[in-house]
Amino acid sequence: MTSPTPIRRPVGHAHDADHPAPRSARPPVRGCGHAETGSSRAGTVVAEVRALHGALAARDDLSPGPETNGLFGRLVSLAIEPAAAREADAVLADPAVETLLPELRRLCADGEYALERHWARRIVEAADPQAELGRFPYHRNYVDLTRLEHHAVAGLVPDGPRRVLFVGSGPLPLTSMLLAERYGCEVDNLDREPEAAALGDALAASLGRTGLRFHTGEAEDVDGLERYDLVYLAALAGLEPTSKQRLLAHLGRCLAPGTLVLARSAHSLRGLLYPVLDPHDLPGLETLSVVHPFTDVVNSVVVARVAS
Repeated sequence: MTSPTPIRRPVGHAHDADHPAPRSARPPVRGCGHAETGSSRAGTVVAEVRALHGALAARDDLSPGPETNGLFGRLVSLAIEPAAAREADAVLADPAVETLLPELRRLCADGEYALERHWARRIVEAADPQAELGRFPYHRNYVDLTRLEHHAVAGLVPDGPRRVLFVGSGPLPLTSMLLAERYGCEVDNLDREPEAAALGDALAASLGRTGLRFHTGEAEDVDGLERYDLVYLAALAGLEPTSKQRLLAHLGRCLAPGTLVLARSAHSLRGLLYPVLDPHDLPGLETLSVVHPFTDVVNSVVVARVAS
């Protein structure tokens, strides 16, 4: 296990802790009760999104706790609710929602980071780290998402990937640990936050996990990108659309032709929580597969290949 070395990457966040608040990702909903929403249900969803955004924005601290967890939990439940999803187009087309969406996603990112940091510290300090990991409220969600992603990649290549770079691994790199433990991958974890890389390293060490290395930095500063079989892009790596496009373009230029890129995205109202990636607009990459779960797994999965 190595300690963070110079490299960088954008960070991914999560929120919640002792009081779980379901994760999810979707585009924001719009202004309350505007005529453009077209239905009373859409207006209700817009009003709730605006209220939740206002309540979260008013908080000085998004660390896990009953009130913060409750707010994020309501937002996630709304984002994955089938009835609300039927109004997604109207909600996301609302001007008020469009205006508050960037800040709402940033609040979700900050809350997610605080959640992961809290649990990483808690697991590292526990007398039984493995048992404490099992208490993390979203552990099953990560297991299900990682399995879905592994099969999405395995269906496209004859041999599974062995050398993986995870851009935006965060303080609680559960996906990376699962890739190493269950699928035999060697994973380099990259995060722009030194704290996140250090906590990820300490977490893996406390759990006795091998096959993982942790680095601090940006993907643009990583040398030897051509050695990877697969590059993971966290949903919050490149939170702003221009940052995401710049990162994708860099990967498209610097990865070896044929290398796979797995980018986490979101669909429908889940875009309230995470940026929505257009699979038809990936610079230097050819989209091979898109998976949109309709379960408690919030993130969508886009698998692309570096063009020859």
